[in-house]
Amino acid sequence: MVLDMDDDLKVGISVIIPTRNEEDYIEECINSLLNCRSIQASGFNVEFIIVDGMSTDKTVDIIKEKFGHLNLKILNNPNLYQSYAMNIGIENSNNINETSLIIRADAHSKYPEDYIFQCWQASFNTWGGNAGSVQKAVGTNFFTRIVADVMNSGYAMGGVSYRNIKYDPFNPTTQYIDSDTAYLGSWKRSDLIEFGGFNEEFQINEDYELNIRLRNNGRKVIVVANLIVEYFVRSSLFGLIKQFFRYGLWKTKTLSLHPDSLKLRQLAPVSFILFLFVLGIGNLIFAGDLLLYINASSILIGTLWLIMILLIWKNSSNLFSIFLIPFIVLSMHISWGLGFLYGLIRWARGGWNKS
Repeated sequence: MVLDMDDDLKVGISVIIPTRNEEDYIEECINSLLNCRSIQASGFNVEFIIVDGMSTDKTVDIIKEKFGHLNLKILNNPNLYQSYAMNIGIENSNNINETSLIIRADAHSKYPEDYIFQCWQASFNTWGGNAGSVQKAVGTNFFTRIVADVMNSGYAMGGVSYRNIKYDPFNPTTQYIDSDTAYLGSWKRSDLIEFGGFNEEFQINEDYELNIRLRNNGRKVIVVANLIVEYFVRSSLFGLIKQFFRYGLWKTKTLSLHPDSLKLRQLAPVSFILFLFVLGIGNLIFAGDLLLYINASSILIGTLWLIMILLIWKNSSNLFSIFLIPFIVLSMHISWGLGFLYGLIRWARGGWNKS
């Protein structure tokens, strides 16, 4: 969809929405983007490009039924993954001049009214390679609200910048924060073309890998601290475990290309798993006592359980979350750590060979 503009010289913005089986979220996502009032007031020439990864649910049907009258551009992504989707969107965008902006808008999110304007403003005011938002995890039921509380906690998630930045409206220097990554993002189209777009070897972590290349080439990655996007967390424990396992797995792919991208916080889940493993082997070899290992592990996990409750529960939205918070945190971190270890094994066997 291209908003009706009379001035052909106005800044062109292409909003790319990768989708795959997003029937529960796509309508709210698109509605929130269409409600970005400031894009009309500011006179941008905006198009919305939906790149669908061969959805098997009603995602595309909902788009056509609810928004067919708007002439949204819907493209197919036979390779399924978001790296391909973004490159397809970039290649098929109508806005191709030097000032054109590409904005990513994932379907699992809901956007504030100033999302598009803030992305544009940050991109051209900071000379950043990528200007993205703060992520605020949200849930829609008992389980997902607790997951959201955990994901919004700096203690549980290791202080990831785009989840834990605080904005002070009385201090302008807190609006644009240099970071290693951001949630979603916006880029000058010319930069994406110059640096090769998204790496299609990646099923996960393609955004972070692009940020590394941008920073290595002198561009900045900016988090707009007062731009908050709501992210709908996975609706099931299995989905959450699978998500974090894949995050850990594909982090090793990133390391195979960019070894210096590893952060200290990312070693915590792996260290925890290895500690339990070494503790178990040590007890069996030197003490020969499985019960001793179980007791020692129980004390360790129990202590971590109590610490997580004390740190996270005070900000929780639900009294009963005290019982689930530590379980969810451990599920996330153990899944990430196991994925990372599996990725290291895969890497050692040549599975992450550079192309």
